[in-house]
Amino acid sequence: MKSVLCMATIGVALLASLSSCKKDKENPEITINEPANHSEHLWGEEVHVEVTFSDDRDLKSFHIFIATETGAETPEFVVDFAENISGKSYDFHEHFVVPDSVGSVYYLHFSVTDAEDKTTTDKLMLHFME
Repeated sequence: MKSVLCMATIGVALLASLSSCKKDKENPEITINEPANHSEHLWGEEVHVEVTFSDDRDLKSFHIFIATETGAETPEFVVDFAENISGKSYDFHEHFVVPDSVGSVYYLHFSVTDAEDKTTTDKLMLHFME
């Protein structure tokens, strides 16, 4: 009887240790709702940004910014949102105004990191005009 109880205890402990060590196999996801890729915006216009960040385990942080295609930030047009977050899903909603006399093409970059430091990035092209 003791050996059966001992084996059952060892089995439960082993099962608990295996199930608590699940590795995060999924990268976080970025769902860009607005603006649309290649959308056109006038100088002085307000641009609506709506994004959902999600992960199968837990989120850690996000960063959204305007830059060139390669990610080089530009001094003439600064848009920069960053925050530490948590939970499996986070909805971001913000606006920015297009300055007068900016160049015609910029990229809106998105980055999200989960609690296990896995990062997903995305970007979309925006067109600006008078």
